[in-house]
Amino acid sequence: MKRKRLIAAAAVCLVLAFTAGIWAVKYRASQIKLSDNSVHVTARYTEYDPKSEACERLVQLTEEELFREDNTAVFKGTVSEIRNVDLRFNRAKSYCAIAEIKVEKVYRGPCGVDSTVAVMIPTGHIDVNAQPKKTLLGTVSAMRVGMTGIFMPYMFDENSVWEENGAKLSKRDLAEYGFGDCTRFAFLETKKGLLFDRNTYESMADAEELGEIEEYVQDMIRKTS
Repeated sequence: MKRKRLIAAAAVCLVLAFTAGIWAVKYRASQIKLSDNSVHVTARYTEYDPKSEACERLVQLTEEELFREDNTAVFKGTVSEIRNVDLRFNRAKSYCAIAEIKVEKVYRGPCGVDSTVAVMIPTGHIDVNAQPKKTLLGTVSAMRVGMTGIFMPYMFDENSVWEENGAKLSKRDLAEYGFGDCTRFAFLETKKGLLFDRNTYESMADAEELGEIEEYVQDMIRKTS
């Protein structure tokens, strides 16, 4: 009887060790390698965490002011991948997501047609398994793989730094671009219609097709350049 118990205990230990080994391998595989420009911060890909969603305080800008931002790229593209990221700034937890977008048409900026660019969504995770809808994260929370839209992200440079809790993340370690906020820099084609922040873009509040937005974007770039 005692021998059977020892065998059973040993089997349990082997299962636990095997499970722990698999978890450790998966954890290491999910880690994102950061450059020396990021200090006291770690990043890893992870599953959606509902605690990640948070409201933003938006600086009030007119439509013209949004388009006068010289370091924004403006392009039409299709979302090819979305991955959620957990960040630890000296162990203080923060969240973001990275969307990969295949560029189909460029209105402004250096990205090329048929290139795929990575764009940081700065304030939380995206629930990619839920029905697309606008949540606390704003318009971009409705982004899903296969969705087409017009996007206006900022181009990251050496000064694009996220500082928190005495730690520093070079944003370019995660993506080439980032949305200035999660509400005003994307126009999305969804199955339920065109989704964008109609309160910000009052002149286009009645738009129903992405083609209308395309004409508007081109006109605004001409006016503000």
